[in-house]
Amino acid sequence: MIPRSKLSVLAGLLGFAIQAITFASAAYDVSVSNIYLTDTETEVEDIVAIHNSKPFNVTAELEWAEEIYDEASSNLLVWQLFIDGTQQAEGTVDLNDSRALPTSLNAGISTVEKSGEHVVEVKVQLDEVTAENDRAYRSFNAGASFVPLIFVLVLASTTQMVELSLGMGVFVGCCMITGTITAGFRTMLDTYILEALANVDHGFVYLFILFMAGLVGIIEKSGGLIGITHALKDYVKSSKSAQSVSFFAGLVIFFDDYANTLVAGASMRPLTDACMVSREKLAFVVDATAAPIASIVPISSWVGFEISLIQAELDKILASDSDPDIKTTGFTVFLETIKYRYYCIYMLMLMPLLIASGRDFGPMLIAERRTKVYGRTDGGPGAALNAEGEVLKSNNTPSEDTPCKWWNMVFPIVMLVVYIFYLLAYTGDDGSGSQSFVDKMQNADAYSALLWGTMAAALTAVGFYLIQDKHMDRIIFFNVKGYISRAKRGFASLKNKFRRTPDQDENTEGEEEVHARVLMSYSEAMTSFLLGMEKIFGAIVVLTLAWASGAIMSAVGLDRFFGEILKSDALDYRMLPTLSFIIAMIIAFATGTSWGTMTIMFPLVLVPSYEASGGDANIFYGVTAGILAGAVAGDHASPISDTTILASMASECTLLNHVKTQAPYALLVALWSVLVGTIPSGRGAYSSGIAALMGFVAMLFHVVFTAEFAINKTGRYDIFTEIYLRFAREKDELLQLKEDVKIAYETGEPVEMALKKSITHEDTKDVSMSKTVVIDRIGVTETNRSATAHECVPINEDEDGVDLESSVKDEQAPLDDDNKIQ
Repeated sequence: MIPRSKLSVLAGLLGFAIQAITFASAAYDVSVSNIYLTDTETEVEDIVAIHNSKPFNVTAELEWAEEIYDEASSNLLVWQLFIDGTQQAEGTVDLNDSRALPTSLNAGISTVEKSGEHVVEVKVQLDEVTAENDRAYRSFNAGASFVPLIFVLVLASTTQMVELSLGMGVFVGCCMITGTITAGFRTMLDTYILEALANVDHGFVYLFILFMAGLVGIIEKSGGLIGITHALKDYVKSSKSAQSVSFFAGLVIFFDDYANTLVAGASMRPLTDACMVSREKLAFVVDATAAPIASIVPISSWVGFEISLIQAELDKILASDSDPDIKTTGFTVFLETIKYRYYCIYMLMLMPLLIASGRDFGPMLIAERRTKVYGRTDGGPGAALNAEGEVLKSNNTPSEDTPCKWWNMVFPIVMLVVYIFYLLAYTGDDGSGSQSFVDKMQNADAYSALLWGTMAAALTAVGFYLIQDKHMDRIIFFNVKGYISRAKRGFASLKNKFRRTPDQDENTEGEEEVHARVLMSYSEAMTSFLLGMEKIFGAIVVLTLAWASGAIMSAVGLDRFFGEILKSDALDYRMLPTLSFIIAMIIAFATGTSWGTMTIMFPLVLVPSYEASGGDANIFYGVTAGILAGAVAGDHASPISDTTILASMASECTLLNHVKTQAPYALLVALWSVLVGTIPSGRGAYSSGIAALMGFVAMLFHVVFTAEFAINKTGRYDIFTEIYLRFAREKDELLQLKEDVKIAYETGEPVEMALKKSITHEDTKDVSMSKTVVIDRIGVTETNRSATAHECVPINEDEDGVDLESSVKDEQAPLDDDNKIQ
């Protein structure tokens, strides 16, 4: 009998022999699974469209049936590259040079010269085994990559329909990369729009926005929005003070631009409406204090993302230069760049100067006049409209017996801030116990923190409202007697359910009215939450189209077009901070994403700029800051930016009106950021501190000499609008507004009130006709004159509806005294 140990040895030897025979007789089985192209000048990978005469590198992905070694093989993998059937390159790969079979191979560099469809094909051969794969690409001149952007801008300015404009931009871009209208239509829907919806990060943003809107809906139903307006009315009595509070709220919520935009916009809207601030101005204040402050504060949801991009490029620099003259960690470089981010600094300077002076210029001045001159407390003509073209009306107003208290808004918002701060630190905790708070913020998962924090705040708000009872215009916290009484009544009602008479039911209902009731029931909270979400559905559609539009801009190669400019050898390296800022701004404007722009620009520019400048720290920090600030600037001016859309949504301002009024300010600040910031700083003319001072002087100059008061003696516009009036054909409305400004200045009252006082009531017909003239001039109907800030105040009514004069007296603040300046 053979021992077990010997049997096991024999079995092992037999298995080894069988395996060796199998390997010796086996042959390689390889296939080409995919082909993708990389732009050689900008190093942008997996390009979708080819630019004529621009070189691209072809990479083929390989798949092996079995990772085995064939002793009988030559182990030489031969490859060939074909463009439209013509061989462009060939080469070999020796499999003996690597211990593992290659999963990809570089199939050479090629170009195409003519526009149209081109087939890129890669063939491989290993002994007797051959494999091939091909992929079709469309090519066109690099300048054609502007076409989708031009479509968006032209349609937006002519049709005033942002959804149509964005959708057509995506469609045109898809037609360019597919070559046919039908294929472009399919690609638009099943690739770009679907991917915009299916992207996980976008899903976080969708849910955060919906939860935030639901929270605002709950707060509105509780009376909190009206309550905070009532509480502040003794302190906030003018448009200046209302704008100042909004600006301060933006600074306080510095940790995230999304939270900043949605919270400040929704909470300040009733207050600014009551003080006759246009919705355009509110949206600007909210938008202009969101990204600029969040991007430069070392504790925010932006910091971790920015530092990760900087650190990735620093690692490349350190690999070739072990002792650079720059800081060697992403966070220290981030801190160094703050003083070079001139756009963010200048914008935060311009905002309080405009508010304190009461001046504006361009389309914003017109928007402010249309609101103040006619005493509109509905946000003015820029307020978002419903499908019937009427000002949005809430179906979620507090019930008549609800006391409107300020704490029902303040508490949920404070808890929202606390939750988000805590969750940012929680998601950034690596468990080591050695991290500082700043370290945790840098590593935080901002999307998760915002999502969890918003829902937690909504649930907390519901719980807070459930512990409040309302009775006789009073709020009772923890009404234990009321809880006991309610339980007894419920038990008695259940017990006598089948024994009641109609008279008893009527008596019971009468008794029920005198008892305290919960401020907001579960069903009311759920309904309010859903109504809040319903209001922002249109913004969700626009946001989806904006993301799809940004993706198609990259697909047609707009980012590569500007990348090639930056990598030109003919550039003076001292201009790199300026060019980085300008090109980052243009890319952010075209794609609508500041973070996406940073992702594109950092690998493209940072290392080459370091090498071109010989390691100059001033240039390196300036280029880094130029990318970060330019991304914010382009984001501000873009009609497809997510923060622009959110700002208009939270402020309930029409998107195009927001873009039209904010863009001149963004472009002005960007211009001065270049003239007194990046150019002199890049050339070493003076320090960043002097650049900041020069920027302040420039902003002050524009506010004092090129801006105008909303209400002034002569009705004069700012210099830019006055120049426009000299050449414009359709200017009757602006000229009429100019005359009405004079009337408002002389009377100290809204124009409607001033004209109504001059009407005699002897002839009813004449009165009605005069009223019609006023209504037509200011572009507002009686039904949308209701002041959102004072919905709890009853308004006198007559047979025709709302009595405008009494409602204006009760509901509106008088024109600001600060506007009556010579």
